Amino acid sequence: MKFLQVIIICFTVVFSSMAQDSFIDKMNEAKKTTKEELGDLKYDGSKSTYFQVRKEVSYKEVEVAIFLRKNYHLFFNGNPTSAKVTVRIYDKPANNPDRIMLWEVKNISGKQKSVSVEELKKMYAYYVENVDNLRSIFVDYEIHKGKPERGGVVMVLGY
Repeated sequence: MKFLQVIIICFTVVFSSMAQDSFIDKMNEAKKTTKEELGDLKYDGSKSTYFQVRKEVSYKEVEVAIFLRKNYHLFFNGNPTSAKVTVRIYDKPANNPDRIMLWEVKNISGKQKSVSVEELKKMYAYYVENVDNLRSIFVDYEIHKGKPERGGVVMVLGY
């Protein structure tokens, strides 16, 4: 009996690690593909956001400092997920009720999108006088409810 339990545990570990490895490979491929989208821009960094799709809506937030350069471009790759994920960029974090939404993609799943900080500042200028006060942006991922599975979105920053 113990021998059978050990075999079942071994198979579970092997199969779960193989599934995780394929997902990690998918995320790495998305990062590589997105870096290729930079073209003449220089690579400055990336952030891979992993999540678990659940039976209720969930959120993830990433802060991006933009005060170092004026010509940043953000590239998003939603190919690693089949879940519906909305990407929004704000001027302030989620806990601030006065924040302003600057950009949105309703469903990034299976798509690649990009936006420049210059475009974000143009939108910001509609609401405030001094756009140079925009020192950081906050990327919010809204993961819609669905069948439980792993997902992820890759963001690459170039200048």
